[in-house]
Amino acid sequence: SQGDVIGALYVANDEVKHLFERNQLEVLTIFAGQASLILQNAMLLTALRADKRKLEAELSDKRFGQIIGACPSMMEVFRKLQKVAATDIGVLITGETGTGKELIAREIHRRSNRERGPFITVNCGAIPENLIESEMFGHVKGAFTGAIASRPGKFQQADGGTLFLDEVGELTPALQVKLLRAIQERIVFRVGDSKPEKCDIRIVAATNRNLDEMIKAGDFREDLYYRLNVVNLWLPPLRERGDDVFIIAKALLSKYADEMASSVRGYSPQALAAIKKYNWPGNIRQLENRIKKALVLCDQSLLSPEDMDLGPEAQEPIVPLEKAKEDFQRRYVLEVLERNNGNRTQTARDLGVDPRTIFRYLEKEQNPIPSGAAGGAERDS
Repeated sequence: SQGDVIGALYVANDEVKHLFERNQLEVLTIFAGQASLILQNAMLLTALRADKRKLEAELSDKRFGQIIGACPSMMEVFRKLQKVAATDIGVLITGETGTGKELIAREIHRRSNRERGPFITVNCGAIPENLIESEMFGHVKGAFTGAIASRPGKFQQADGGTLFLDEVGELTPALQVKLLRAIQERIVFRVGDSKPEKCDIRIVAATNRNLDEMIKAGDFREDLYYRLNVVNLWLPPLRERGDDVFIIAKALLSKYADEMASSVRGYSPQALAAIKKYNWPGNIRQLENRIKKALVLCDQSLLSPEDMDLGPEAQEPIVPLEKAKEDFQRRYVLEVLERNNGNRTQTARDLGVDPRTIFRYLEKEQNPIPSGAAGGAERDS
């Protein structure tokens, strides 16, 4: 810190009188200032490298490829991922926005026998409805206004590899039919062409929506659901992952501090407490963005709650006991439902309640259900 002594500059002169002139002293003062900056930067770099080595050692048993996590629910995700990666069966990844669904999809690809093939991503919710068929299956020259040349779609680009369909719940009914045929027959037709093209791909899909409820409403095809959802991987929200939030926050800080050449070395105890208390509605993506912003703006070596926009005003308000009880019961019912792969009858039996109670909880659920109810391959008949 400012005022600390980090070294001394020794200067000798054989003369008995007039040892040094004032201008020489000024030069030495400037030199000492520059030398101290060099030393401080070297010391900081050494400390940062030591911190990074320590963090890497801490994370060594908490990593699954590029994914960080040690809570029970993530360990279950890793267990399933390890088993399904080597196969070509359909995987549906469910969970709230920002929980890391694409990272899981990439890890499936990396551990599969298609690793040397391409990994192609399609965000089904980001492409205009009038363009998505062409984007998925390609088109021939003259197929529509502006089609000045033939172009392959994502299916053709992913041949020999993995096609990741993100936000698959946003697909229109018409495209769901064509996607189902492509999965079943392993062939696609470019827009404007009647010639089939074979595609050797593995499909991994993801959604933050409740596909089970969409099927009931007639907005998602049940047969396509079963094709995509042979195995469901549900990613828990960050607020339910316990101390994982600490190791993720430390890993992200180490990564971006290095990239941004920041002098920030960690979090203050108050910042860590605030990180744990905060609800993180945007999950890991929100945490990542807060860390990036803090690293750009912070001038201290440790991030504070204010640097992370986690001051007292950011904390969750205290809710009445009845509301807290209701929220807990809802989450618990959905957790048991997920364990039972969406089987409501078995869930009611395990909880010792009438099956109609389970239906009432599902009717109240307006947000995507974080459970196998949104993606379990087994449903009540």
